[in-house]
Amino acid sequence: MSRMVRESEISGLRERLFFARSLLKTLNADPEAAAGPRLALRGGVVFHLYSVLVGIARQAARSYQVRGYEDLISLAALEQAFAAAAVQAPEMGLLARARADRADLVCWLDQEMRAAVGAAGLARRPTAPEERDALSLRAEDPYAPLAQGDLERLAGAAERVAELIEQCAAYMEEW
Repeated sequence: MSRMVRESEISGLRERLFFARSLLKTLNADPEAAAGPRLALRGGVVFHLYSVLVGIARQAARSYQVRGYEDLISLAALEQAFAAAAVQAPEMGLLARARADRADLVCWLDQEMRAAVGAAGLARRPTAPEERDALSLRAEDPYAPLAQGDLERLAGAAERVAELIEQCAAYMEEW
């Protein structure tokens, strides 16, 4: 049974990772299912993975007594809070470096969450190529939402988040 996030700042990190992986498994189970529910599942995967990263950063903020962290829900805002408090936490350093590295899937997750704030949000709709446009059929983007590259990137992001949990575990109280 999952614990409520407000009961403990860090107790739900591994559970959120489990939920993200479970949603990803459901997403991959039926590639022929309607796009709407699959996009909702994709959004759930992104949200749960990102919330693990924010949970790590918030736990570090609590441990280092960074003021005002309770209301911050993005990695960028938490990085700014650490900088304003002149606090250098090892786990926040790991997250900041990963977020700044365009090759790291943490950077991609952060961009996905920033895009979610836009009008289309997490449920943005891919446009299917039409028969009359044969060039679109050949030039389909493998990284478009729900395309094979996108699903592989989601799986890789889940593994990357799991790695960060393990790397930060030594600094976190509960582990």
